[in-house]
Amino acid sequence: MGRDVLVLGSNGFIGLHAVDGLRAVGIEPRCGRRARSNILGLRSRKAQMVRADLDAPDTLRTAMAGCGTVLHIAGHYPRTSHDPEGSVALGLRQLDAALDAAAAAGVRRFIYVSSTATVAPAPGGGPADESCVFAECPDFGTYHRLKWAMEQRVAAETRMETATVCPAGCLGPGDLRVGTSALVLALVAGGDPPHPDGVVSLVDVRDVGVALGRLCVAETLPPRLLLSGGSHRLQPLLERIADRYGVAPPSSPLPAAEAVARADAAERKALATGRRPTMSREIVDLIIHGVPIDASRAARLLDLRWTPLDRTIDDLVAWARRMRLLPPAPSSPTASPSVPLQESRP
Repeated sequence: MGRDVLVLGSNGFIGLHAVDGLRAVGIEPRCGRRARSNILGLRSRKAQMVRADLDAPDTLRTAMAGCGTVLHIAGHYPRTSHDPEGSVALGLRQLDAALDAAAAAGVRRFIYVSSTATVAPAPGGGPADESCVFAECPDFGTYHRLKWAMEQRVAAETRMETATVCPAGCLGPGDLRVGTSALVLALVAGGDPPHPDGVVSLVDVRDVGVALGRLCVAETLPPRLLLSGGSHRLQPLLERIADRYGVAPPSSPLPAAEAVARADAAERKALATGRRPTMSREIVDLIIHGVPIDASRAARLLDLRWTPLDRTIDDLVAWARRMRLLPPAPSSPTASPSVPLQESRP
């Protein structure tokens, strides 16, 4: 198997850790970047950068020349949920551009990084594994519709070997956009972020990077692989985090319909002001419709050891304090090792 790997989306939260994971298996990847993207993380790693823009197919073909594997972590990520049809159309157009360029360049393997939003409930209940796929597009919101459509497109590709990797909500150092970590950091900062209750599956982003690196050198590609360090009921998990960091516990969760309405209103306001929404419909949908995840296949195939959640969150909080996303730690530590977050289960 050719060891030339192009990473699309290499300058993002998962992408930078994927670069680290590839280096850990002896691969120095080509790191695709857009012309105006933030490349500080890639520069600090002294990475080999090439222009690769999903809206400029000629740059994709040039970047992929001679590559055996494309690791696609740059799928369209809508800022709001207000335009589902437009978001799906844009996501599929960009994905088609990447697949067509890979086929034209003679790429043998195409690994697409999706989301556990595409994981359907297991028949009869219990944790869902790679076989659990929605037969039809779920009507949960724009993010779910987009990810399902893109995963279906990759599964239908016949010009090269493909795999779809579905990470759970990624936590850990380096989340500069404060996406999945928003609820955790708001709580640790002493806030009381509004939220529904539901099942959340979480994974250390560093484990995802390790998994993607090992998958790129695996003898065979599984068609679909789930990555999750564990699944939890959100409300008791937030209560444990509050206890661990000595802050006020969160308020009771919002009813699902109220959480959706609040998120929709926050996104409408964000569209009018040009700012980020204070409550994300994507996150609300993921919480309400989340299912427990069985990621044992990935652990077995890639010899993974999931990082304990308390260590992941401690490292996230320490990083956020260094980045001044959180205030400095109190002079007397309040984190209590006697409150293990890993105990929270759905």
